[in-house]
Amino acid sequence: MKSVAQSVDMAQGKVSYVLGRLALPLMVSLFFQNLYTYVNTIFVSWLGEIPLAAVSMTLPLNYLALSIAKGVAMGSVILMSYARGSGDVTGARRVSAALLPLMTILMVIFLPLMSSDFCRLFYYGIGASESIALQGTGYTFWMVAGFPVMGYVMAIEALFTSQGDTITPMKAMLLGNLLNIALDPLCIFVFGWGVTGAAIATFTGQSVAAIYIGYKLWDKFGEKLSLLPDPGFLQTWQKILGQGMFVTAAYLVSPVALMMLNGILARFGPVAVGAWNLMSRSEMMIMLPVMGLSNALATFTGFNLGRRNYDRIRDGLHFFLIVSWGIITPVMGIFFFFPQELIGWFRPTPELQFLGGIAMQASGVSGLFAPLLYAVAAMSQGSKRPVYMMALMFVYLICLRIPLASLFAEHWGQTGVFWSHPAASACTALIAIILLRRLMKKCKQTTNDMI
Repeated sequence: MKSVAQSVDMAQGKVSYVLGRLALPLMVSLFFQNLYTYVNTIFVSWLGEIPLAAVSMTLPLNYLALSIAKGVAMGSVILMSYARGSGDVTGARRVSAALLPLMTILMVIFLPLMSSDFCRLFYYGIGASESIALQGTGYTFWMVAGFPVMGYVMAIEALFTSQGDTITPMKAMLLGNLLNIALDPLCIFVFGWGVTGAAIATFTGQSVAAIYIGYKLWDKFGEKLSLLPDPGFLQTWQKILGQGMFVTAAYLVSPVALMMLNGILARFGPVAVGAWNLMSRSEMMIMLPVMGLSNALATFTGFNLGRRNYDRIRDGLHFFLIVSWGIITPVMGIFFFFPQELIGWFRPTPELQFLGGIAMQASGVSGLFAPLLYAVAAMSQGSKRPVYMMALMFVYLICLRIPLASLFAEHWGQTGVFWSHPAASACTALIAIILLRRLMKKCKQTTNDMI
């Protein structure tokens, strides 16, 4: 196997430097990965409220596939990082060999939705009108076609990340997403494909990223990920799923909760659904640096747990919290004090401008609690206890957000749904503090027992 000059030594050096080296490419990757969806949303919003609602209602499906892929990828990253930290190179290679076959099987499950009949049933099942279903069929076809490609890219990204190389995946994301952004106006407006064109641009960008990162895997490591698993793969799949299923479940809670929330918002019409979508897209863009740092902290924690170094794990968590709040606090202030200026980028109708501004203000309050939630996600994955992350997300999105959204909707209408967002986040942050203390105690016990 060829050496990888861009890899970061997670066992040595100043913690802030190591995490910064790991996190910065992840931040850039996540930024451009979500920038294209943000740009898609802006362009689609120019087509009207019905196309915007059609795209908004496919978000749960997209999140579902992404949640499964993230679970498999992150479960594999933690297993490979822990194995390398412990010096078990053979174990790390077994995981890498089993990764792509498992990922492919799980992504292929979605392909029946490329059928227009199945697609319309999906839309009707989540409460969409006939006009929304007709607008969304072509978009869903190309979105689902891209799921196996997305899984392939994420599988190879996991291999690079476990080696401490986050720069190569960043380059792949930059290539694919910049191409996507460039193709968006052509496919949507110039070629006249409308909302379907947005998905075609995304599929093209994903395919180019897959070709690039597949080539770099061969160039750097002298190997390819095979669709055929090695002997004994079932045991390795069990280990990956043992870690990944909790991560997947944690991410799966989001699309399930979003479908339930869309059901509440749909009672007030497509404008309310669109306002939430614009807010959530904007909020996600701001959270990307924190997400990148969280992913880096998870990998860093897994590696140093394998090396029995509790002090570096503790210092990593402290660095994460300080930097995360430093990034989020000023931006959330902009969300709260200048919501109408932000929502104006989408060229909204007067009603969407009003509701979107309220949603932005609510997001500005909610975002202040986000670092604690992402810290639990990182530490639970890195310490091989992802059940904590799953439990927290379930409580946050299902046990708190949905009941509060329903309650607030009864008393304050559609604006109440938006303000249920910070209320649920504040309650969840208190639980996150308790879980973080418990996770750190478990990490300390694990390193002491191993010594």
